[in-house]
Amino acid sequence: MTEHSTHTREDILNEFAMDFEPGAGVLQRYLSRYPEYSLQLVDLARELSREFDDDTPLSTDDLAAVDAGMSRLQKAWISLQALQAAPAKTFTDAVKKLGLPIQVGLALRERRIEASTVSSRALAKLAQALDAPVDVLLAHMALPPQKSQLRASKSSTKPVAAEKVSLERILREAGYDEDALSKFLNDE
Repeated sequence: MTEHSTHTREDILNEFAMDFEPGAGVLQRYLSRYPEYSLQLVDLARELSREFDDDTPLSTDDLAAVDAGMSRLQKAWISLQALQAAPAKTFTDAVKKLGLPIQVGLALRERRIEASTVSSRALAKLAQALDAPVDVLLAHMALPPQKSQLRASKSSTKPVAAEKVSLERILREAGYDEDALSKFLNDE
């Protein structure tokens, strides 16, 4: 009895799984040695004895379950940390989907847009284009603005601290069409 007293339940079950062969008496041997783990050994033996055919095609229920799982994975929302670490291309691609100038994407990445100046409808559109929940986008925009290191290194003047501005101002400075500007900002 003292021989197996140092083995844990997990050690015994792992050893049993390695030794198990259906009908070879392995289960009986382990049951007689380790009666305290009889329920777990029987359950494991049943699991290991279960037969399945790899050549059988998946049923429609199985395929539906796989499709549902894949859809959930594909629709996984981006986190605040992932949004902060995302490259500029992520933001510029998102605003291109909406027909907005690249400057908006860069301003979003650098957190220079004041969240209170963006309508809820525009926030929802931006969040959807970024594959992020609205609250994550709002949390990202609420962080302090950051200045672009790339633009600072190319500038001939000393860079100033980044400040938050309205989305409308960024769109106007980017030369966004007045009709499109009005439609985007007021499209509730």
